[in-house]
Formats: sequence, structure tokens, C-alpha cells
Amino acid sequence: MMMKNKILITTTLSNNINFTNKNFYSSFKWKNKNSTYKNQSKDRIELENQLKKHNNTITEQKENVEKDFEIYNVLNKENKKNELFKSMSRLKNKPTNDNSSTTNHSTSSETLNINQSSSSSTSFSKLQPQNNSIKKKTQLMRDFIQESLYNKDYGYFQTKEVIIPSDIETPQLNSFANFREYTNYLHYIYKSLEHAWLTPVEIFKPYYSWSISNYIIEKFKQIQINQADAKLKIYEIGAGSGTNALNILNHIRDNHKEIYDGMEYKIIEISKPLAQKQLTRIKQSHPKLNINITNANILEWNQAEEKDECFIVLTEVIDNLPHDKITITSNGIFESIVDSTVFESVKGKDNIIQKKQISGFHREESRPLTDPIIKEYLEYEKSKISSNSPLSLINNLINFYKVNIKSFFKGDETKYLPTVCFKLFQIFAYYFPKHHIILADFDELPSLVSGENAPTVQEKIPITTGDIDNPYYIPGTNKRGYQSIERDEILVQPGTCDIFFPHDWKNLHSMYCYTNKDRPNFQSSQVISLKHKNFIKKYGSEYLDKTKTKSRYNPMISDYSNMSFLLS
Repeated sequence: MMMKNKILITTTLSNNINFTNKNFYSSFKWKNKNSTYKNQSKDRIELENQLKKHNNTITEQKENVEKDFEIYNVLNKENKKNELFKSMSRLKNKPTNDNSSTTNHSTSSETLNINQSSSSSTSFSKLQPQNNSIKKKTQLMRDFIQESLYNKDYGYFQTKEVIIPSDIETPQLNSFANFREYTNYLHYIYKSLEHAWLTPVEIFKPYYSWSISNYIIEKFKQIQINQADAKLKIYEIGAGSGTNALNILNHIRDNHKEIYDGMEYKIIEISKPLAQKQLTRIKQSHPKLNINITNANILEWNQAEEKDECFIVLTEVIDNLPHDKITITSNGIFESIVDSTVFESVKGKDNIIQKKQISGFHREESRPLTDPIIKEYLEYEKSKISSNSPLSLINNLINFYKVNIKSFFKGDETKYLPTVCFKLFQIFAYYFPKHHIILADFDELPSLVSGENAPTVQEKIPITTGDIDNPYYIPGTNKRGYQSIERDEILVQPGTCDIFFPHDWKNLHSMYCYTNKDRPNFQSSQVISLKHKNFIKKYGSEYLDKTKTKSRYNPMISDYSNMSFLLS
């Protein structure tokens, strides 16, 4: 069995240490074999002096690193159990009808419900008002990723401006001459944005959102056949800048006024600043509509069950949901954990404690599988081959092949499991038992990280050299722009990188049906998957003439070929 034992040192004390010294020694070659003895002696003395100085520097840096490891090894003796997501225990509890802690939905058409729920599943011990501190914690891989992306103090999505400003106007697609001009535009606009990205909602607005609206209206009218007094309810998870919500509402208002007048639009947004911006932006165009924006983590949802049929919209949300990592070996299945020793500087001002993570050790290890959520997900994978199927007779042989023969010939097999998405689907089934899903995301992504279903780990850094040449320069940003750097490891300094996963769409489809199978009147045959191109052709065909370039290239159906839709 091959055990994982990787370590990333991010402390500033160990930067730029080269223990091999290959570059150093290679730079002191004798230049002239025929030089005189005097010159040789002079060169030798100079070499020895430089070598002595360099070795002293290396010794000093090694001592500093050894001191850090001594601290780490002492703290590593503590045995603390990692917490599961707080939301997982709530799945076992029946929701109550007590809305005393929330704003009354029925008495106001404009609601912004700000819940101060934690955005991470594992937190540091109570912060003490001191200048520096060292914290030790052990987490499953999913919890490390959760904190890297969503921790309220240093998480990537909490500290970076990742949503494109709503005041940035994107050109109409039919204004581009051809494919090259369109891709050049994307290149320069991405280069101009420090962290934000352009989604299909932004690039193809308003037509992409109008296509989603067409699907919702078509499905809702089928509901009205049996429920004439039904009112349209839409939930959007992670609405970004609010562009998708705004365009969907505009489309329904302008084309289906009778549905629009009584509808409700609800957003569940983990970011408080984004929740406030969404409400302000949407209410400007829809002042009388019942808009409800709840600042909460959907994974910690514990509000009362939604009794009515509704639609849940997620566009590019599940790619940023954390995954668990397992290793399948001839000796069994092992789960990945991350041991972290984090150095923090703490500053207090006016009775307000501020903290900032500055550096730390992050060590990945493997241990025998014990986590109940991973086990539950693996039970789902086993269930995909029905016990009533003829294939069940060879099920044990398949499992034997996977665990033993494959490991023997191929070595250990590493997989990233969408356990958090699995739990999200369970939350939808439990709290929204009559929902219809509209989910769009990546079914394929390039990655330098090893393992099946591995994520893309991407950091954007300022470009400091070269010409200043950007026709789409955004005022207030770096004039030379920013470049994306792909990392080959998840254990980067938390908060510095975007970590996003592709989804095996066949498995995602199956997982959704499995987690929703106990819903009343649920039929898996009504769940469909469509490639991005096919969805747009079916529900946005009337807009295709407006999204073609002058050369007839159509980005809305030709771009984003690595995206799919899950619909129910």
C-alpha cells in the first residue's frame, strides 16, 4: 500500500531554499584550463569565500526551518476529531415552522434576510486578543477546500472580487466580425479582470437567461393544467451579480405578465455583500415584485419546508463545491486528511478583533476510511448496479477487479468524490420536495492535479512586464492585466486560488435521481440531461440570429462545449 505523505511549506522562513545547490556549484567552473597558478589560486580563494558565505546562509535557513518543524511536531501530537459539515446533522431534524428569526415573507415584498451563519465547516478555537498565534487542526479534504474557498476571514470567494461588476458592458455578439475577434475579446477582458470571470450568463446576456426562462415557463404551464391557481416560485442558488435573475424576471414580465404579477423570486446567497447588491439591483427594475434574498449557506439550510412546486436554478455553482479525496489500494479504501499548522497575526482596534492568516504548513495524509458521508456516497455508487439486474451476479467480481486487480496492475487509484453535491441534492429533496431543477455546469475541465475528477486550481497574478496593450482595459485595474497560473496541487495557501471541479454528467444525473427517489410523485424518467448546445437550440432558438457574428459563427451554441444542463 502506498500511503500519501505530501507537505507544502508556505511559511516565509523557508522561501527560496535550494538544498541541492546545483545551480550554485555549476556557476563556479574553471574558465581557462591554461591559466597561471597565480590566477588559479586567486580564483580558488574567491570560490572558497563565496562557497563559505553561501553555506552559512543555507545553514541559517535550515535551522529556521527545523525550528518550524519542531513547533509543528509538538502540535501534531494533539488528536482532534474533524467536524462534519454542520448542515449534515440538520438533515436528520424535521424543519420547524418557527420563522421568528427571519423576516415575515407574507407581509413584505422586499426582503433581505441576513443570517450570520458560518461559511466554513471547521473553525479555529476562540480567538484570543494577542499579536501572534499558532493553530493546529486536522480536516478532511472537503473541509480544507471549503475553508480555502469560503472561510469568512481569508476564503477566496470572501476576500476576492470574483463577480464581474454589473456596470461593465459586454459587446453584442453580432458586433464581432468572426470567431477570432470574439476570442480576442474574451482574452483581453479576462486579462483585465483580476479575479472575476465571465460566465455564459454575462457573455450571452440576455439571451442565455431568456432560454432558461423559456424552459421554466414551459414547465410551469404544465403545472397550471392541474393547478390553475398555482403561482410561480423560483429559487436561485448563488446569484452572483444578479444578472441572471434580472434577465429572467425581465423576460417573464415582458412576455408573460399574467404569471409575473403573482410570482416570487428567492435567492439564497452565501456572500452578504453580494446579497445586498442583488437586492438593490433587482428592485430597481422590479420594485413591486416579491423578492426575497436570504444570506445563508445552502448547505446549512434549516428553514421550513417549501410546500409548493418551485424551480431551483444553479448556474456554475456546483463546480466550486468541495470534494472528498480517496485512494483505492489492494489493502482497502483510504480517505485523505489535511493536517494544518497555521500562523496568524492578530490585531485589535477599538474593541474589534481582526485576524489574518499569513502562513502555515499543510500536510496531506491518508487514513482508513471512517467518514460516514464518504461511506454513504460509496454506497450510492454500489447501488447503481441494481440487485435485481442480471449484472448483479457479477457485481462482486467488478468490485474485486476495482479494488484488487486494478490496484495490482495500475497502482493506487485516486478519486475525488462529489460528496458535498450529493448532500446538496439531499437538501433539495428534503426541504424542497416538489422542486424542478435547472442546473448548468462543467462536465469536463483540464487539470494539472492528479486523480480522477481532479479539480483545476487557478491563481491570477498581475503582469509586471511587457507592453501595455489592451483595448478593453478596465479603469482601476492593473494596466498590463493579469495572467492565470495553473497549480498542480490543492494544498496551496488557502484563499489564494480558485478551486473548481468538473462533473461526470452521467454520474451527476444518476446521483440526482438516487437522492430524490423518495420524493412524492418523483419520476426519474422526467429528469433529462442536455449538452449546452442542445439546450440553447431547444429553448433559445428564437435568439440565435442575434448571437451570430458577421461571419455566421455563433458563440452561444459553439462555445462552452464542456458544459451541460440537468433538468427535471
